[in-house]
Amino acid sequence: MIDFEKRLAKLKDRRQGALERATLDSMMILEKAGSFSSHLDNREREAYEKLGQSASIKYAIGAMSAVDDASTQVSIREGERVAETLSGLLKTAGINTTYRMQGSVPLNIHIKGHSDVDMLILEESTILVQNPVVDTFRYSEPTDKRPMVEIIKRLREVSEEKLTTRYHEVEVDCDNAKSIAMSGGSLQRKIDIVPSCWLDTAEYQNTNDESERGVKIYDKKSHILLGNAPFKHIKLVDEKDKIYRGNLKKCVRLLKTLVADMPDYKKVKAKELSSFDLVAIVYHMNDLLNVNAYTPLALVAAIETQLGNLRYIEVLRDISVPDGSRKVFNSDKKLEALAIFHDEISALSRAIYKDLVPGVLHTYDSKVLNEKVIAL
Repeated sequence: MIDFEKRLAKLKDRRQGALERATLDSMMILEKAGSFSSHLDNREREAYEKLGQSASIKYAIGAMSAVDDASTQVSIREGERVAETLSGLLKTAGINTTYRMQGSVPLNIHIKGHSDVDMLILEESTILVQNPVVDTFRYSEPTDKRPMVEIIKRLREVSEEKLTTRYHEVEVDCDNAKSIAMSGGSLQRKIDIVPSCWLDTAEYQNTNDESERGVKIYDKKSHILLGNAPFKHIKLVDEKDKIYRGNLKKCVRLLKTLVADMPDYKKVKAKELSSFDLVAIVYHMNDLLNVNAYTPLALVAAIETQLGNLRYIEVLRDISVPDGSRKVFNSDKKLEALAIFHDEISALSRAIYKDLVPGVLHTYDSKVLNEKVIAL
């Protein structure tokens, strides 16, 4: 039996900050004003909280909803502020860089108001070019003859030095393989700095479209460069989400929320399917995403259908991540994670059904969810 009131409380804390912080802020304001109130939770009530529906329905709608835009803009500004500062510091050391944001925040599929922000710090003086080069006059021989992995290793080392020196009160964790994790102190968000370089693919050389431009991320522990196509991923997901009127991102947020609310023994197994994998699973739902805005619970039933099909029909599991760089189900552990997700979404859909059709015990009809009109 799912405790949806407890889940709603956790959902609100993720999206708007913990109640303890909201309570403390209220108490400080009231103390200064010389007044007191027994109702100290001053956080804004979101649309899903105002629905005259059961807790299970509020939870599903809230889990699919985008985080408040003001919070997202703080995340974006904070990430860009730190990256710009680092680029300036690196320039004083003779390293020319630029920066870009990747991950959940620019796609607006994050589920936390205070979401982590991934910032790529990209070497600019030397770049990698995919052969055969389309326009040989466009690129000149690099003045730095070191292997690129050595160049980005140096970028990583100087970034660690500059950040630990510049941000005295911030916790700067340099132990991660692919990123420098920054948190606390003056930062309003946790920032992950990812030293990397450009990879000008053949597609980028032909189109000059930055979404086709790849990157190589430095892995500190293995001393290798790992390929990535974050901008192509963002473009493809954005394009398909627009086709289905925002429903793709709603489903991704719901799946990510389910992970966040799982007990630890499930969560550790479910996380074998990464956020990147979850996006891919929803990306391949295609017309299952064709749901009217007034019947949002139909998306819960649609996700259950997708996960059930993938779980029980092997041939349907032959899907790739949106940019085509790898298969989604490339390990047995991911199949175990898939089963956990399917069970979780099934439990949610049946709880909603029971709230919509009181008194039922063992029956379930997805048509009830598909036809339930909810005006947000």
